[in-house]
Amino acid sequence: MFSAKVHRTIYIVLLALLGGTMVTSVWASNLVWVLMGANWLLEGRWREKWQMAKESRLLQAFVALYLLLLVGMLWTSNQPAGWSVLQVKLPLLCVPLVVLTTRPVTGTARRMTLFVYALAVTMVSLIGLVRWMTIPGLPYRDIVPYISHIRFALSCCMLIYIAFGEMLGKPWSGRGRQHVLAVVLTVWMLAFLLLIRSYTAFVVLSLVSLAMLLTYYRRWPLIVLWVLLVGGAALAVGIEVHRYYHMVPMATEPLRPCTDNGRPYIHAQDGLIENGNYVNNYVCKQELRAEWNLRSRIDYDSLTENGYSVESTLIRYLNALGLTKDSTGVAALSGAQLEAVERGVANPIYESGNPVRKMVYTLMLEREFYRHTRAVSGFTMLQRMEMWHASATVVRDNMWFGVGTGDAVDALQQWLVDNDSELVGRRMSSHNQYLGLLVALGIVGFALVMVAFGRACPALRRQSPLLVAWLLTIVISMFTEDTLDTLAGILFCTYFLAYRDNTCTNTTHCPTA
Repeated sequence: MFSAKVHRTIYIVLLALLGGTMVTSVWASNLVWVLMGANWLLEGRWREKWQMAKESRLLQAFVALYLLLLVGMLWTSNQPAGWSVLQVKLPLLCVPLVVLTTRPVTGTARRMTLFVYALAVTMVSLIGLVRWMTIPGLPYRDIVPYISHIRFALSCCMLIYIAFGEMLGKPWSGRGRQHVLAVVLTVWMLAFLLLIRSYTAFVVLSLVSLAMLLTYYRRWPLIVLWVLLVGGAALAVGIEVHRYYHMVPMATEPLRPCTDNGRPYIHAQDGLIENGNYVNNYVCKQELRAEWNLRSRIDYDSLTENGYSVESTLIRYLNALGLTKDSTGVAALSGAQLEAVERGVANPIYESGNPVRKMVYTLMLEREFYRHTRAVSGFTMLQRMEMWHASATVVRDNMWFGVGTGDAVDALQQWLVDNDSELVGRRMSSHNQYLGLLVALGIVGFALVMVAFGRACPALRRQSPLLVAWLLTIVISMFTEDTLDTLAGILFCTYFLAYRDNTCTNTTHCPTA
């Protein structure tokens, strides 16, 4: 219908739009990748595309993955769920088919489309900052609008790689403004990752940056800087862990039996620690209830604004301040502190502590609760561990061919029911892409997928540092996330294939860049 040059222009415009919408709108990004497919179909040039498809082992790997999921429908019992999985994962087939049979984006088009992507990620992070500053008690998981904060964290990592490449890939002379912007962008992305407490992102960044330094940027000053930064971060974490467990005087001195009013304390002596105090010592619920109901608009036996028990939130808050959990402790709370408890803030550090302390204290609290109660509900890392355990058991019982494409969530849910887990009814997935594939397709299907992508590795090693960093990010993130179970994750894993470094084999048929 149009000339090759017009179709190429449409492709580049849609690619830029896809980069902008993949972090801002599920509906819009769905529309854009469908339009990219329509443009690809109308373009024709089937002989050239067939030749590129035959030569692209990476495309063949994506096709093999999707076909194996389709074959997995043969032994799945939940057919509607299986077809829903295939529908969600359709971009995993279509986007690679389009971009890997189209000439890579280079030059001005590459810079323009990456700029749109970088602008979208930056704007979403700034919107998240405004939300955090203007919405009281906003959970860190909800700071990022539009998409999951976990998926968005991967895009923050990618933006850091782009900025890092700008700093190292070009001389400083004559490009001062661009380099300053790259430094500012990198620092802001790191700060935002701290704000949304993305543990996975920092692990990914540490490992990927080390791999890049040892492979592509073999400069001792940069390696020394990496050691100092990562070592400094580890030291900061260690200091906060020590602070969390460092016992305050009230926790170590002989326990007083009664409150100032003569009522007996409950000293659970269960060893549950937060902020250097034993959470369940020095508790007098009778005085807590009476004093709280005198001062607060929310009843002691009700829930906070974010749905947690007032009693447990108040006890933890008083404990974090080093106060006894009685009328004296409640009376010592300021009006602002009282309002914080009403909102559901269980530790003042969550509102006023530095980001590293917030991350460490959250993880340590998860560890303490699991160590003493085996509770996993409400704790991100513990939920993952529970789902990994469930997935490993399901894989063991369905080792060779898995449970089928549509039965993975049902099988995991059944394990949760059988083991009386707190996560019953959550309909959660494996939280590990590799385990997820093993659950659905078994060892046979998983091995075929790994072989298919393994065949593409030699070509992947010849890519630019930016693309290699992106690929390593995907590989590492899949250990803790079901990256391919959402549209945002799928697009992150396929979009940047358009920037690969290889060119068409038959250049006489390639459209002009």
